[in-house]
Amino acid sequence: MIILIGNNLFLINMANKISLSLVSFIFSVLVIFSLSNLSHSLVDNSTISENSFKEISIRGTISSNRDAFQDTGLGQSYFILPLRDDNATYSGTFTFTSTKPIQIQSFNILSVNNSLKLPIQYGTLYTVPINGSFLVSSDLLNQPQNTGTVQFSGNVLRAFANEPFIITYSFSGKIISSVVANNLSSALNVYKEITGTKT
Repeated sequence: MIILIGNNLFLINMANKISLSLVSFIFSVLVIFSLSNLSHSLVDNSTISENSFKEISIRGTISSNRDAFQDTGLGQSYFILPLRDDNATYSGTFTFTSTKPIQIQSFNILSVNNSLKLPIQYGTLYTVPINGSFLVSSDLLNQPQNTGTVQFSGNVLRAFANEPFIITYSFSGKIISSVVANNLSSALNVYKEITGTKT
């Protein structure tokens, strides 16, 4: 209980108002801080951080080797950007000049079970085994050529030809930690209908 007269009463009332304002301010700051932490944690859990990529730039001149995927012995290739242990994705610009017309191929990891049974009407993905993973190749050029520049994104990049070659090249881009987003539910449902295993 406060019993004061004159200016002293005024000072006590002001002190009470200031302390209420201070308490209110601190409460507001705590609420805002808590909400910002909550939204920050939601963002961190649902997106890739800015530090999940590394910029790289490489260049060189190489000679081809016998291609590991061909049984004929005629194929020649060179893996310019090899499969990484962390299965990261390369993304950037590749420029080359070759002594012979070559095809540039990007490979993506098949991130589903290679023995998964899917309906024939969906077609076939042809795979090659590399370091215990199955990969699907994509030709980046309409036809083999001696020089060119391609934009690409993939887990592996190689040069290929049916005869020995020398290539000088440069790559500038990023190595990115990738998120896998598979959805084969429609194909699996069709397979289950065909085989009578749909429940």
